[in-house]
Order: sequence, then C-alpha cells, then structure tokens
Amino acid sequence: MKWRVERLKDFDENAVSQNNDEVLYEVNANSENWMIVGRKRGHVSLSTKQGSRIVISILCMPLMAGYVHPPKLGLPNIDEANISCNPAGPHLVPILPRLKLTTIISFFYGHYGGDVR
Repeated sequence: MKWRVERLKDFDENAVSQNNDEVLYEVNANSENWMIVGRKRGHVSLSTKQGSRIVISILCMPLMAGYVHPPKLGLPNIDEANISCNPAGPHLVPILPRLKLTTIISFFYGHYGGDVR
C-alpha cells in the first residue's frame, strides 16, 4: 500500500520549531485480514512548506479472500485541515483466492482401445 501525504498549509514562522517537519504515522489494519510486513509506526520528514509531499509505502499481505477494508494510515497529532492523505475513505478491496495448481493428465484412445499415435 502507498499513501501520498501533502501539507495543505504553511506553518506560521513564529510557530515553527525543530519538530514541525517530523510527522508520526501509524498503519492500522485488521489482523484477521492483513499481515503488515515491516514497521507499523514511525516518523517521516515533511517540509513545513505548503504543497510539500511524501509517499509512505508499507507491504501488506492479505490473509483471506473476499472483500475486505484495506489498512488505514493514521496521522496522530496532525490537524486534518493541515494535511491531506490519499487514498481516503473507507472502501472495500477484492482479494482473490489463490488458485492451486492442478495437473490434469488425459489419455486419448482410438476406436479399439489402443492409443492414438
């Protein structure tokens, strides 16, 4: 999964500190449907300038087939008016079952039971 995060507003110059370019993220997923490979939580650097963007990528393995809600990206301590996150909204994604490989052996016989050559 990939999420694109964009800063919608500049920070006020008086309010800017060393930590305003650090964004905490959390990936939330139903553990019955998804296995998250790697870090579920971390910090990324996002410039304080309006329009700055980053992409957060996480490898997610489906554990079941069917229509399931995808993992969600949470940005704690961030006002929603300041940052836009894409993809947005709850939606279902189809997870197709893994098809097992089956070997089919067929024999062709002629009119009298002999094999065809």
